[in-house]
Amino acid sequence: LEQEAAPGAILISYETFAQVKDTIDCAEMGHVQVKGIAYPVATYRVIDLKANLAGACRAVRTELPHFRLELEPELMSADERGGAATALRDALDRLSHEPGQQGLV
Repeated sequence: LEQEAAPGAILISYETFAQVKDTIDCAEMGHVQVKGIAYPVATYRVIDLKANLAGACRAVRTELPHFRLELEPELMSADERGGAATALRDALDRLSHEPGQQGLV
């Protein structure tokens, strides 16, 4: 899984996640094909120890069949926060219209 991880990130398998999920905060990242294993392996990105995150503003995460949101405001620069706010306002505008309707620009 080391080769699949972004620089500075740690990916773990579901089997490892199941053992540490009560003490380590992780984000599900999907499945990857690993050499020597016949089936795709579920992966999780390690975020931090839950004890370290207890006082911090936690990430906002939700996943639905056609919607996924992962927001870590405490890690964002002012520019990133502004861009995220713009994207969220655009998404809310699109959600407020019936499918197929165009919003006013």
